[in-house]
Amino acid sequence: MTRWNEFPLRPQGQPWPGLNTRGGRLDPGQGQLEDGSFNAIINESDILQKRKGFVRGLDERFDGPVCGLFSYTGNCGIEYLLVADQDGVKVRTPFDVPTFLGSDSLPNDDFNELNTTRWTNTDDYQSFLGALQLTDLANSAATGGVVEESRLMQWFKPSAIESYQVEIQYNLEAAGDQVAAVVIKRDTDNYLVTNVYIRPAGYTFNMQLVTSGVRRTLDSDALAGASIADGFLRLSYDAETRIVTARAIPTGGSQVTLTKTLTEAESNNLGQNSAIGLARAEATEQPEILQVIGGVLGS
Repeated sequence: MTRWNEFPLRPQGQPWPGLNTRGGRLDPGQGQLEDGSFNAIINESDILQKRKGFVRGLDERFDGPVCGLFSYTGNCGIEYLLVADQDGVKVRTPFDVPTFLGSDSLPNDDFNELNTTRWTNTDDYQSFLGALQLTDLANSAATGGVVEESRLMQWFKPSAIESYQVEIQYNLEAAGDQVAAVVIKRDTDNYLVTNVYIRPAGYTFNMQLVTSGVRRTLDSDALAGASIADGFLRLSYDAETRIVTARAIPTGGSQVTLTKTLTEAESNNLGQNSAIGLARAEATEQPEILQVIGGVLGS
């Protein structure tokens, strides 16, 4: 039979983190409030992940104060952590410890400089006066051609959450043929993309599903009334409902929102990477992305 030993998660005799009192008393080492303690204050910001070692893997909140933390090794040699709160005991194991990808798994950048450790496929891009631009040699079409696809620059880490959104602030030139794009849920040749185009004939906006490199437009609309070629472009995906939402807010025009529900098969082909992109027909044109912000839905 496997032998187990207690392992103290804090120095004996000290109160458990997450609780403090005003003149009250805490149990000296057993992980429970002592009879007669009063005015207990729950430190709601203590979510256990800030603590050292095994406990830091618990990236969650429990029901009320955590009154006890106990380690236990079963007969099969598997170690568990028992977390006692006001509603009962929760069992956690180090094999389920999250990998803490969330804090930087979504793109956030103001492009004061082009950070090549945070972006991949950066050869066609440069940072200039706080904006992301194409390099002088980065043309997406021959002179006089029509631009459809952006040169994608991908964030270095996949999203840690299934449902998320990415928004850019773009600035296009009023004359010419240019594109700004936002990509989410990318897995190489499968992804969702929204594009805002400026053409000699005006402004347009669409939402596309790319499967094995083949683009299919899910919805599109004109950006009626837009008088200046800049604004905001957002793309989001709700994994529970499989709803894709694209939103454009052009300066001098009306907000336009496009939505589409994917099939389960379409959703299963998607990945977790995010990207942004620009394109132009001629090197004399200079579209820009001023900032990118990724976050949870509705943020």
